[in-house]
Amino acid sequence: MGNLFSQTYLDDPSTLTDKVYDYIIVGGGTAGCVLANRLSADPSVSVLVIEAGGSHEQETFSKIPVAFAKLFKTHADWDYDTSPQPDLDDRELFWPRGKLLGGCSSLNAMMYHRCSPTDFDEWESMGAKGWSYNDLLPYFRKAENFTPNLRSSHVNPEDRGSGGLWQTSHSYIAPITEKFIEAAKEIGIPYNPDINTRKGSLGVTKFMSFIDNKGQRSSAATSYLSKDVLARKNLTVLIGTTTTRVLFSSNQAVGVEVAKTTSSPRYKLLCKREVILSAGAINTPQVLLLSGLGPKKELEKMDVPVVKDLPLVGKNLRDHLLTGAITLRAKPGRTLDFLADPIKSLPAIIQWFIFGTGPATTNVGEAAVFVRSNDATLPFTSQSVDCSTTNDKLIDTTSGPDSPDIEIIAAPMAFLSHGLRSPPPQTNCFTMAPLLLRPLSVGSVTLASSSPFDKAKINPNYLSHPNDAKILIRGVRLVLRIARAASMQPELSLPPVPQVPTPDEMDLFYPGDADPDIISDTEILKWIKRNAETIYHPMGTAKMSSDEKTGVVDVDLKVWGVTGLRVVDASVFPTAVSGHTCAPVIAVAEKAAHMILETVDQGRS
Repeated sequence: MGNLFSQTYLDDPSTLTDKVYDYIIVGGGTAGCVLANRLSADPSVSVLVIEAGGSHEQETFSKIPVAFAKLFKTHADWDYDTSPQPDLDDRELFWPRGKLLGGCSSLNAMMYHRCSPTDFDEWESMGAKGWSYNDLLPYFRKAENFTPNLRSSHVNPEDRGSGGLWQTSHSYIAPITEKFIEAAKEIGIPYNPDINTRKGSLGVTKFMSFIDNKGQRSSAATSYLSKDVLARKNLTVLIGTTTTRVLFSSNQAVGVEVAKTTSSPRYKLLCKREVILSAGAINTPQVLLLSGLGPKKELEKMDVPVVKDLPLVGKNLRDHLLTGAITLRAKPGRTLDFLADPIKSLPAIIQWFIFGTGPATTNVGEAAVFVRSNDATLPFTSQSVDCSTTNDKLIDTTSGPDSPDIEIIAAPMAFLSHGLRSPPPQTNCFTMAPLLLRPLSVGSVTLASSSPFDKAKINPNYLSHPNDAKILIRGVRLVLRIARAASMQPELSLPPVPQVPTPDEMDLFYPGDADPDIISDTEILKWIKRNAETIYHPMGTAKMSSDEKTGVVDVDLKVWGVTGLRVVDASVFPTAVSGHTCAPVIAVAEKAAHMILETVDQGRS
């Protein structure tokens, strides 16, 4: 494998047992790549990154933006399932999570979104001092290198970061998606040219993406683990290796135990300063629990020796729930469904391969609407239909008056069952997908056993709070109104519907075909329960807080009650951000790296 600090990735932990590092980072995902880069920039600091998956470099489907779903249920995916969800017809929901360098930034769709400024101000008001929007803004900007193009003509470059390692831009947008934007404006939703400013997300917008000027995904791995970074003598990246637990001497974290498989030898890898868990909102709490940090009764039940009774490890799980893809009949030639055909897509793939342009550079979710469910100016309801559910008083769950609780993603193609199911041949589909940004339903991650090779139990507890269903129903109603705006009519083939079709027909185009003045809330909710899915944003399972009774880590992201152990990933989010999580995770990791290096500097002085 070469010497200890070679440019290649190591995959044999036995060669590292005689080395003591300054920092061990568990997880080479979105946050882990940022930390690896920034910490090892100090040549006096030695860093080991441990990733359970493999390298991103040979994953072609990760590089081609439109092909991201091709990685689902492969070796690059943890391929999780939730426990049966009582309020979603007892379904077990598929949860893809990146199992490769770059983590979910190498796996999921490429929406660059800073979310709402008040989301982070709310964090501070909840006790996370130093994590307001003003505190995080320098790190959003530090990470980003925005490249303007013709699709970003209305964006003010001064609002964007430049010179960062993470490439952002506006990528391909289909003409039918442009019509979606016009339709949203017709029904009263203002255009927002840049949802990543102090003004916030409200409005309809073209998504900014993290697709570079070569038309390839700019993941945390491609951005932060470049060849020159990997060549640093003080950085080691160990792949294909599972962290089984954190090692403690008394209450001081001194390293980790790792193994290749359930039956292979276990090795102890040591550090002098800190272990940093960046394994994501599922694996981070699992490692904490396996290490004896968590609710005492749960640990004792699994015969895990208790290091510290921390009741909220694995609790406070939040996720953004999608109603399911609302598929609308589009006229021939209007959509990108041809990209799902190996033959028909070939010209687009060749164009991508040679020029880095064209429809293969779409991030699928090309545009979006962000609104508040209590906005009385928008057509959420109808006078001619029973809207008793949505007319019930809604709880305002937003972080502020300029923050949304509904997002509607627009895609110029079918996206059925996470892209794993294809529509019938010759079908042309335009997708609108409402999702819940500020859920009141809270779930948990718990151990299934004491084996680190058994998947953790995931219970998001979807729709357990009735307010969540009310908001999602409003999202569906707004979709039906956008679909019937004048701008969409030349693009869609909506049939005249004298009465609503029965959901039991499982029609591909239900409820898109439904008349918004006839369909009832009961029928919409029945469809949601049968079709709702995750949009891949779990967070909050190692919550940041001002004391150990209300969270897992302090405002320095250090785990309460022990020393030498931090968490840096979406687990630390105190509550749900109102948008896509990748950019906030990278900003959190940039800030965390700065805080850690400050302590190194203080130690020298």
